[in-house]
Amino acid sequence: MHSSSLRDCDFQIIANGTSVELDHYFYGYSNTKRLGLFAPNRIEGVGAITLVMAHVTAFYNTYRANNEEFFAYPDYFTFQSLEPKAAYSQFDIWPDHKNVAAGTNSVERLNAITDRAINILLVPAGAATAHDFERQQLAAATRLIDTCYIYSEDGILTDPDLVIRCNSDPFDKWIDSVFNSIPGGENAAKAWRSAHNKDDTIEQSFRRIGLQEALKLL
Repeated sequence: MHSSSLRDCDFQIIANGTSVELDHYFYGYSNTKRLGLFAPNRIEGVGAITLVMAHVTAFYNTYRANNEEFFAYPDYFTFQSLEPKAAYSQFDIWPDHKNVAAGTNSVERLNAITDRAINILLVPAGAATAHDFERQQLAAATRLIDTCYIYSEDGILTDPDLVIRCNSDPFDKWIDSVFNSIPGGENAAKAWRSAHNKDDTIEQSFRRIGLQEALKLL
């Protein structure tokens, strides 16, 4: 809940080439929305930190709008295929059971996602592959998942329709916490810092995609 200190002004959102306020982009957002960050290799999810934290802020805004005190965490999850799993607690994906072992094949992964009734699915860019999902899986995915985004491990996506900029502080520290949560993560952290710690802002890009395209990236 440390990130509940973030406010709309901490995000510069450019959607389809137009700058929009966070409350406008997330108009009508509900605190019952469930987000899933698919990061099969554990640490690539740092490439979506700005989008995840924008959703986290939209979640907390639903409580602030009612001027109510709260102790709550969003129902957001990561889905990972390697052990030990990386910890995304600094993304307010907490407790740790929300970092889910998703298996190594597409059927297991989709089961993990739909079993947690994910509505918003973030998938990393990669080679699209047609998968032989079961009929009931596709029915569940169609019923539950209403929004999908593609992201890049390095935060830079080709042909994006959404760009989010934030101050590097405190995001850099939160990113480091993901790398530091797994053995050997120091090298990945150094590579990230050398590529991104050149100025005071972090900029990441994304693209909305359809469900069928997202499923091909599981």
